Amino acid sequence: MWRILIFSVLTALVCQSKGHSVSQTGSERASPPNIVFILADDLGWNDVSYHGSRVKTPNIDSLSKTGVRLENYYVQQVCTPSRAALMSGRYPIHTGLQHEVIYAGQRSGLPLSVKTLANQLKERGYDTHGVGKWHLGFFEESYLPTKRGFDSWTGYMTGNEDYYTHVNCESLGCGYDFYANSTLDMSDNTTYSTLRYTRRAKDIIMGHQTDGPQSKPLFLYLPFQAVHSPLQVPEEYIEPYKRSSLSPQRQKFAGMASCLDEAIGNITSYLKSKNMWENTILIFSTDNGGETNAGGNNWPLRGKKWTLWEGGVRGVSFIHSPLFNSTTVGTTHRSLMHISDWYPTILEGILSHTLPSNLSLDGVNMWSSLLTGSVGPRTELLHTIDPLASHPGVALYNDTFPTNTTAAIRVGDWKLLTGYPGVDKIFPPVNYYSDYFNYRVSNWHWKTLNKIARIKGDEANYFHLMHDNEYHDLQDRHMQGVLYENDFPEIYQLTASGEVKNVWLFNITEDPEELIDRSDDFPEIVKQLLDRLAEYNLTAIPPNFPSPDPAGSPANNGGAWKPWVNTGVVSTLINHVNSAIVRTKSFFGQLILWE
Repeated sequence: MWRILIFSVLTALVCQSKGHSVSQTGSERASPPNIVFILADDLGWNDVSYHGSRVKTPNIDSLSKTGVRLENYYVQQVCTPSRAALMSGRYPIHTGLQHEVIYAGQRSGLPLSVKTLANQLKERGYDTHGVGKWHLGFFEESYLPTKRGFDSWTGYMTGNEDYYTHVNCESLGCGYDFYANSTLDMSDNTTYSTLRYTRRAKDIIMGHQTDGPQSKPLFLYLPFQAVHSPLQVPEEYIEPYKRSSLSPQRQKFAGMASCLDEAIGNITSYLKSKNMWENTILIFSTDNGGETNAGGNNWPLRGKKWTLWEGGVRGVSFIHSPLFNSTTVGTTHRSLMHISDWYPTILEGILSHTLPSNLSLDGVNMWSSLLTGSVGPRTELLHTIDPLASHPGVALYNDTFPTNTTAAIRVGDWKLLTGYPGVDKIFPPVNYYSDYFNYRVSNWHWKTLNKIARIKGDEANYFHLMHDNEYHDLQDRHMQGVLYENDFPEIYQLTASGEVKNVWLFNITEDPEELIDRSDDFPEIVKQLLDRLAEYNLTAIPPNFPSPDPAGSPANNGGAWKPWVNTGVVSTLINHVNSAIVRTKSFFGQLILWE
């Protein structure tokens, strides 16, 4: 019997919801809460209705509006690192997955020494099921999700594929990739994946045992393929957008997002019909920023997927539950939060389980802050340190973190970026010439001009030393509500001396669009954050990013992407080495931090 509170907060947070209370102990409650975690792929900041998008997401809007919206929430800049952080509670520099993604054919994966979130929940009596995209390694069977804590898995192992045929083409060739548990499943190559995953989720929910001595709480992890490229969706979902001013690409993307939103609504309906909804906590997150080359949008944030600008790492997320106190429902959480925080928030916060310190978590338990709206315990986060990325320019200092190494860190209001953070353009909504666009964008432009004038005292700085006639032309067009894509220029790439620029500093609270680089204004803050990066770097393990192994080609594996290494020797060696590095670097890193 559970003798702990389902929510580890003061009894003053008691709520009543149709006979259920978050303060009930296990003797009063049949089981701990069901946990449904929905992970969207490549969903950008401007890809949900409640952020002002023209993409229709009524179910996401409704669930978030009656839950807690997370508006200062961060993910990694691309797929694999975010999924690794979620499943491990660690920054990617501590799992060796900080560089790009796992490509099909690479002997890489989430280290086997990591006890995944699914492992933890399974040990605590949960039925654990996954439906969708894994992308955390499959070169050996030991890396498959059913070997990492999931009772079942339906979906694919690689990074992307056709939504119908499940074929993925990468450098080693094209291969089939769809699994039922650890076995290739070729039974259906005509059903759109979002619909297929929803059907599988329904089967799991409706087949879940909720009564009797064998009943268990459910952990359902739903990392949907949508809205990742390729842009594919049944025509019926595009139809509502065909008479809009959205570009054809954006129309397809919007249709994909609407189909995903419908799936989320259906899943909540299945939980309700099974009488499981009242004891369920639903968490929604994206895995990275929107991919502007494939219909996504992060307006008004700078950058996109693959970049360390806000458009690449600030994520859409919310949490919803009928168990919430009335003072929690409908709130907006503005404290700093990272995707790695879900690991301890679920295990230590929701389930009140004390995790051992040797897990070396980077995630922070945010549960009390989410429930009460109080300031959260996280005060900083490491976006990444990537030693394999390009090294532009020269290091500005000799006694701290090298500024020509790609990295980013947030401490309080301040964000420091070094090296090459990625494409630094602000991508406006893609319906460039519509009245809606011009009204919305010109209004934002007006606020931006005023903000820059207030902070820097020189509006022209934003427009990168435009000639007077260009600047006045922009002002005239602004007054007329006529603005174009190239009115949103990139951040300077050269220093005043003409060298390649490799350090930027922004006050994100004041300037979330990263318009005003303050690195020249506050060199002492730059140095402090570089020193903090240097401390983190001491604890990092080398990226596990080998060249693709030709033996993993579908041509050598029956036309499919599947495990091709039949021994545990490779993974055992990798994990022993990584574990030794982590222990050694953590030890010496702590010595420095204690100074």
